[in-house]
Amino acid sequence: MATELGGRANPQTIYANSPDQIHYDIADWAIAGNRLYTIGESLWYFNFYLPVCPNEFPFNGSGSFQVSVANHCFYDPTARYYKTYY
Repeated sequence: MATELGGRANPQTIYANSPDQIHYDIADWAIAGNRLYTIGESLWYFNFYLPVCPNEFPFNGSGSFQVSVANHCFYDPTARYYKTYY
């Protein structure tokens, strides 16, 4: 990965950045059962850096677009997800 950027780590990956306290606070908040009401039953989120969120993610059709929050697209599981994983 680092060789693709001339030996520099990609700053957009979670592997290149250490977590700050806010990240631990958000994780604790979520583990306590809290949710953003707008994301529904979303299992996935992604920042595509595009003006519009794709209708599916992952691209195998197991997730359908639910809502965008800031620059992130959230996806709910589809019937295909439940057939694939259960």
